[in-house]
Amino acid sequence: MNRKISSLLLLLLLTITDAYLLSHPNLIGRLGILIYKHTYIKNFPTALMTVFLVVGISLLICEGVRRYAGLKAQLICFSLFLIVSLVWLAYVYNTFSTFSYRITGKAFIYGAHLLPVILGGMYARYLVKAFIDNFNKPEQEKVQEPAGLPGNTHIIR
Repeated sequence: MNRKISSLLLLLLLTITDAYLLSHPNLIGRLGILIYKHTYIKNFPTALMTVFLVVGISLLICEGVRRYAGLKAQLICFSLFLIVSLVWLAYVYNTFSTFSYRITGKAFIYGAHLLPVILGGMYARYLVKAFIDNFNKPEQEKVQEPAGLPGNTHIIR
């Protein structure tokens, strides 16, 4: 339980940091937010709500997949989620490397990069947990042949 609390506290700290960074662009970044109507990151409370919703919904989806899906489905889902977050990070890096976004301020740029990194780390953690759970399965859970079939020498009466 201690690990879970510390993981959630780290996730909370990173979420608040990301919201703070996204809500503090420089003057040119503020003009861009006004012109392109990015009201979801206009100030700190709305940016915090936006980042909390994204991270919270992702966390709920991961927990649901971990609890209710089979092992193979978990591995596939978490791998796909991780790939999507890495592609999103590459897209953000490519987008914020252009001149028009480079002048929006370092805090805003770091905040834009931090959200896909948070999600990628969360998905990677769940993927590793699924692999570990697979290797820690007891041998008793494997399907055994019923008695009386050709592979068994015992006959049950």
